Amino acid sequence: MDNYSAFIRQFRPELQPKTLSQYAKQLRYLSDAYGLNFNPLQLTLDLIDIAIEELNVKHITLQGLPYEKNLRLAVFRNLINIFNNYITPKDYEILDSLILESKINF
Repeated sequence: MDNYSAFIRQFRPELQPKTLSQYAKQLRYLSDAYGLNFNPLQLTLDLIDIAIEELNVKHITLQGLPYEKNLRLAVFRNLINIFNNYITPKDYEILDSLILESKINF
């Protein structure tokens, strides 16, 4: 089990191995896209900053097949939940709305 899988398993132990593998793959993709070597907190904060500044989550769903985009949104949502101590309630509400809007537009 790599770092990404172990990280997700720690916070979401109920996930099935296939789902865990897909989440880890998308987390690795996002980390690579932002030039971060396994730093989930920094990745989350960077993704949040961009989403709040641009008021969308297109930077997360820019490339890939629809199921990959949905997986990335799910990973992002899980990261928000994991690191919710670093997010203001207002930003949390905005991010929830942005994720929902993006899912509706697929």
